[in-house]
Amino acid sequence: MKTASTNATVATASRVALSALLLGFFATFPSPARADNPIVQTYYTADPAPVVYGDRLYLYTSHDEDVTKDNFYTMNDWRLYSTVDMVNWTDHGSPASYKTFSWGTGDAWAPQGISRNGKYYLFVPLNNATGAKIGVGIADTPEGPFKDPLGKAFPSTGSGNIDPTVFIDDDDQAYMYWGNGTLRYVKLNADMTSFSGTPANVSLSGFIEGPWFYKRGSLYYLVYAASGGGNEKISYATSNSPTGPWTTRGDVMDAGKTFTNHAGVIDYKGHSYFFYHNSVLGGSDFRRSVCVEEFTYGADGSIPKLTMSTNGPNGIAALNPFQQVEAETIAYSSGLKTEVCTDTGGGMNVSSISNGDYIKIKDVDFLGGITSFEARVSSSSGDAKIELRLDSKTGTLLGTCDVSGASSWTTKTCAVTGATGKHDLFLVFTGGGGDLFKFNWWKFSGPGGDTGAGGAGGTGGAVGSAGTAGLAGAAGSAVAGSGGIAGGMSGSSGGGAGGTAAPAGGTLGTTGGRSVAEGGSAAPSGNGGSPAGAANTGGSAPSANGGSVSASGGATATGGALSSTPGGTSAVPPATPSSQDSSCAYRPPAPQGLAGAPWLIASVLLLFRRRARSVR
Repeated sequence: MKTASTNATVATASRVALSALLLGFFATFPSPARADNPIVQTYYTADPAPVVYGDRLYLYTSHDEDVTKDNFYTMNDWRLYSTVDMVNWTDHGSPASYKTFSWGTGDAWAPQGISRNGKYYLFVPLNNATGAKIGVGIADTPEGPFKDPLGKAFPSTGSGNIDPTVFIDDDDQAYMYWGNGTLRYVKLNADMTSFSGTPANVSLSGFIEGPWFYKRGSLYYLVYAASGGGNEKISYATSNSPTGPWTTRGDVMDAGKTFTNHAGVIDYKGHSYFFYHNSVLGGSDFRRSVCVEEFTYGADGSIPKLTMSTNGPNGIAALNPFQQVEAETIAYSSGLKTEVCTDTGGGMNVSSISNGDYIKIKDVDFLGGITSFEARVSSSSGDAKIELRLDSKTGTLLGTCDVSGASSWTTKTCAVTGATGKHDLFLVFTGGGGDLFKFNWWKFSGPGGDTGAGGAGGTGGAVGSAGTAGLAGAAGSAVAGSGGIAGGMSGSSGGGAGGTAAPAGGTLGTTGGRSVAEGGSAAPSGNGGSPAGAANTGGSAPSANGGSVSASGGATATGGALSSTPGGTSAVPPATPSSQDSSCAYRPPAPQGLAGAPWLIASVLLLFRRRARSVR
C-alpha cells in the first residue's frame, strides 16, 4: 500500500503521469491500433480466474471501483465475462458481491470459479480490512447469482487468508491453495464447502500471494506472485504430486508498473493462455485491468517468459453477424458502461453512450454480403445514430441507423450495404449531448446468411452412403449422406437428429439448400424420390432411385460456407446461440459437471504497500 512519505507520493504521481502520457500517445493512433489488451474497458478488472464450461471460456474477475477511497483497493463485487473466440468478450455482469455473504464487510478480492456435480462454486476472499476470511458461493449457472451455503466464513487458520485457488484432480479429490506471505493447502471434501485434516504450510521460494493451481498432463503447476524488486512479478513451480514438494522453475512475467499482479492459466480449444492484470487503462495501482497472452509450453512442460502486450492473442473463430449479437459483446470500446437490462430476458445492456463513443467487434464474417441492420435500443434521445464502419472508426461506412426517439425497448432497422468477407466492425455512436440511448443487441440480414440452392441427385445413381447424425446444439447440424453442406452458425433451429442415408438413389449434392431458421426448405423430389422431412427435425434424404437432395436436414439458422465434406458441420463457430430471441444477454444452459518460506526484504515492502493484508 502507499505510505504517507513524500517519496512514495512522488513515485505514485510519476507513475500516474507516465501512464497518462502513454495513454495519450496511443490515443493519437488510428482506431485499428487501439489496444485489445486490456480485454475489458467498461470497468476496471483484476485478478483474472479463467474456467471452461462447455464450449465457452468464462472469466471471473475482481473489480476496482472507478472512485478509489482512502488511496487503497476499493473493491465491492466480482465481474464475469465469457468468450468463444478469445477476442470478443460478453459481459455477464456481477455474479456476486461482498453483500452476498451476510458476514461480509467489504474487500471483494481475487475469486476463482469451479464446477462440480452440476453446481458452480465461487471461492472468494473477504473482510481483508478487518481480518481476511474466505467465502464460498454456490449457484446453478456460471452467471449466478451465487448464494452463501454456509452463512459463515470457510474454516481457515492463521492470517493471510486470501487468494483461494481450487483444483479437482483426476481421482476426484479437490484441493484448495491460498495465502499471503505463507502458502497453505487443504484437501476439500466432496461438498466443496468443508475439508478434512489440518491446513498444511507449503515451502515455496519467493511466494508472496495469488497462487494459481492446476494440472497439465501428469505435471502439477503453481503460478504465483513473487517479489519483483518492488512490484510483483509472476513465477511458477511444478511438482509430480498435488501436495508437492515444489520445484521453482523460473519467472513467467516481469513486474509491471502496478504493484500487484495475479495470473490465471488455462487451455482452451487447443490453445494455452496466460491471464494477468496491469494498470495501462487506469494508470493506478488501484485501477487495474485484465489482459491475456497466448503461449506454447516447452517439451518439458516449461512456461516461456512472457511480456505484456497491447494486442493480445489472435482470434480462434469468426463472429456470425447474421444471428443476434449482444451489444455487450466487445473486443474494444470507448466511453461506455454496462448495466442490468430491463428488456425481455434480463441480462445486460450497454449504457452511458455519448457522442463519439464506439464498440469494436473483431473478426466479423459477413460472407456474401448484407442488406439490413437491426438494433434493439431504448431511452434514446431525439438525435441518436449508429454508424456502421469497417476496420476502423473512420473506415468504410456501411450505413447509418437512426435510433432516435425510442422511449422503451424498440427494434430499429436500417438499410446497409458494402460488406463481404471477414472484417472488424465498428459501431460508432453519434448525436447530441448527454446519454444517447441504451443498447441491447444487434443483427445483420442479407445474402451472407444464405448458402445457395440444393444440389440434385442423379438418376439411378449409386446407393447413398450412410448419413451422419446432425450435430445439434452449438456446432450446427449436418445434412445426411456424403456431400452434405456445412451448416451456418449455430442456432436453436437446425438441430435434431440429422438426416438418414438414402437406401438407394442419386448421389447427394455438395451445395445444399438455403440455410434458414426453419432448417431449410426441401428440394423437390426426383423420379420416385420422397420429399425431405419436416423442418427442425433434420429430415431424411429422399429415398428411391433418382431422388433429389433435400435442402433441409439440419441446416442451421444463419447459413455458413459450403462444404463438400460428408455430413459437414458448421464451418464458423458461433458468438452466441440464436436462441437468445430478445433477451439482453446469453444465458447458456448449465453444463453438468470442480511453513511458507520467509520473504525477507520483500515482506517489509509488502507490509508498507499492502497495509499488512493478512490482518486487514
